[in-house]
Amino acid sequence: MTSLDSAPADLPPIDPPAAVAPTNATARRVQSAPIFRESAGIVRQTCEFLIILAICILLFRTFAAEAYIVPTGSMAPTLLGFHREIPCTNCDYRVFVGIDERGGSGRPVCPNCGQQGLEPESGPICNGDRLLVQKFLFDVRPVRRWEVAVFQSPLEPNQAYVKRVVGLPGESIEVREGDVWIDGRIARKSLEEQRRIRIPVFDNDFPPRDHARYPRWVTRAGPPGRTVPSGWTLDGTVLRHRRTDATRPAPGLGIDWIEYRHWDPDMGRYGPVRDFCPYNGGDLGGDNVVDDLMLTTDLRVGADVREVRIRIGRGGDTFVVVLPVARSGDAFVQRNGRTLPIGDVHGRLVITSPREPGFQRLEVTVIDRRLIVALDGRPIFEPFDFESNAVGPGPFAGPVAIGVDGGEVELRGLRIDRDVYYTSTLSSVPRRPFAIDAPYLLGRDEYFVLGDNSPVSNDSRFWPESPVVRASALIGKPFLVHLPGRMFVLEVLGRSLCWIPDPREIRYIR
Repeated sequence: MTSLDSAPADLPPIDPPAAVAPTNATARRVQSAPIFRESAGIVRQTCEFLIILAICILLFRTFAAEAYIVPTGSMAPTLLGFHREIPCTNCDYRVFVGIDERGGSGRPVCPNCGQQGLEPESGPICNGDRLLVQKFLFDVRPVRRWEVAVFQSPLEPNQAYVKRVVGLPGESIEVREGDVWIDGRIARKSLEEQRRIRIPVFDNDFPPRDHARYPRWVTRAGPPGRTVPSGWTLDGTVLRHRRTDATRPAPGLGIDWIEYRHWDPDMGRYGPVRDFCPYNGGDLGGDNVVDDLMLTTDLRVGADVREVRIRIGRGGDTFVVVLPVARSGDAFVQRNGRTLPIGDVHGRLVITSPREPGFQRLEVTVIDRRLIVALDGRPIFEPFDFESNAVGPGPFAGPVAIGVDGGEVELRGLRIDRDVYYTSTLSSVPRRPFAIDAPYLLGRDEYFVLGDNSPVSNDSRFWPESPVVRASALIGKPFLVHLPGRMFVLEVLGRSLCWIPDPREIRYIR
């Protein structure tokens, strides 16, 4: 795969539509002079507007923004290069597999359900994402950590690269245990930054058809040593919990849990979440266990629910987030059975009936050794930073679990994501890396950049002479994917006509 990450792309010119003159002679004879002059004025104003618009677009492209195309997958899945888009036959998830310079691609494996044996020819060949890059932005304000930047390659000054900035001028940077460390401390992300960088692990909107054989969700109801019926059911893409006769006297029976079991797409069996990237193909597997996870779901709770719990593990730690319903108390968090001092809590679950569209967005993350719990996009307490617990209870059967004390709960749009795991090698190529074995000190105008697809990204870690991007080499910040590389089938009257760029994937790059 080529190390080039972006190249300028020419945009088609915008031609103003030609004015159409009336052809009905009778209509021309009866038309009064004032009306004719008014009509001619409107046509002239329209033509002038289109000409001015074309000039503005030309000036905008020349002085403010420039278009680029991403040919490779070093920033996948944030930005896609040339690839094949293959529908999974087991869960209908879209699998993106990169294409190299020779037109070859890796063995497609679905990252959502682990389905192997997918036919590469079953999907179209797609171009890379096309970006609009805001030039001169970094002349106005400094570069920020975790934002995407386009710059002139230190290896080929005439070639543009696109990467994520992780190290800023004057900092000592080190990549350790998959994370970025700055001046001896782990570089933590805000919730918004975590959303930008997260990599999909499992999306319940695409349930596998082999769920009965290899269940992704298993129930664990009742106290230890006692088996009771569970109120959890999986209805297509919706997880529902209902009160059962056994759970009616809930205080004596404990929490009704449902656990996610991860099917490792690389190994073809249950296992921990790893840094497998489907864009690279199934032959380049995930070698590293990733504990930095994010749970996102829309949930609705009924009046007979006392509390909802989220259990999420990280290394030797197990965190349990307890969310009381309505006015039954404030949320609290336990770490390995001990309550944490999380400070003031703002926000709680609210009761809604099945007839109300009263869903709340819940996010729970343990990324960069930082616990964040958010409702409707806002953290309900200040992020809780912690150090890794080397000796602890260890991970439970599943990396994520959801528990209910009570009755009616409905979960929609449930997905699990992971953080980027920054590797110390480049696709097993022997090369001495920077900032891996020892910290690297950046100069006053130097930046350190990494790709999101870490196993194959030729970035600051592996450049042969120097790992830095100088401030003078910065071109600008990509702010819009205006022509996505992702495709969808255009259907008319039930017939598939062709694949076209998916307008739903037009998005801002924040």
